[in-house]
Amino acid sequence: RDPTKRAISQYFHFRVSDKKEDPTDENFQNFFFDDPGHRSNYFTKDLAMDRVDWETDDKGAVIQTILDEYNFIGITERMDESLVVLKMLLGLDFEDILYMSAKTNGSFTSGQVDGKTGCIYITPSFLTEGMKEFFASEYWRRYLEFDNLLYKGAVKSLDNTIDALGRKEFEQQLATFKKAQALAQEKCVDRTIYRCNSKGDFVGSINSTCYMWDIGCGFECLNELSLEDMDLE
Repeated sequence: RDPTKRAISQYFHFRVSDKKEDPTDENFQNFFFDDPGHRSNYFTKDLAMDRVDWETDDKGAVIQTILDEYNFIGITERMDESLVVLKMLLGLDFEDILYMSAKTNGSFTSGQVDGKTGCIYITPSFLTEGMKEFFASEYWRRYLEFDNLLYKGAVKSLDNTIDALGRKEFEQQLATFKKAQALAQEKCVDRTIYRCNSKGDFVGSINSTCYMWDIGCGFECLNELSLEDMDLE
C-alpha cells in the first residue's frame, strides 16, 4: 500500500476510531514523533529478513533483497490486478480469488469498548492543510524513505509480471474477474455476517460467516458460487 496512505489509515484507526482522539494537526504529528522506531519504514521492517542499518545500508540493495526474497507482493491500490496475477501464476480458478470487503470507512469493526469486545466506528480519514505540509517535509521523506522505494519497486515488479504473463491475456482475465466479483457481491452481500453489523451491534464470532475476526468473510457463500452458472459475457 502507498506508505503515506497506510500511515494515515493507521493513525485514524488506532487513535481516532479506537481511542476517540481529536484528529488535530498536533495529535496527528505526535503519533509519528512518539514512536518513530516502530512506525517509520513499517513495510521494510516487516518484510526484511535481515536487520537493516538505516544509516549505513545501501537503500537500493535492501529493497532489491526484499523483492528477491518474496515470490509475490500484492498492491493494495491494485488489489484486483494483484489477485488476477496471482491466479495466473498459480493456475487458480476465478472462484479461488473472490472476496467480500470487511472493513470500509463509515462501517464498524470489532475492538475493545469499555474493557470488553464491542464495535468501533471506522472514522473516515481526512487531511488538513497542516497534515499535507507535514507530508511534504524533509522529516516525512526520511521517515518513509525505504518504504517509498519498496512500494515503487513492488509496483514495477507487478507491471513487469503482467508484461511477462501477457498483458492482453491479463486484461481479458481482469475484465472477467471484475464481472465475477460484482456478481459475487450481489449474491453474497445478504448472506455475509460480520462480527459487527451495520448498526454497530456486536454479533460475535460464532454468528459471523468469517473464518476468524474479519478475515475470509462470506466464505460459505463464495465457496458455493460456480462461474459456469454465471453469464460473464
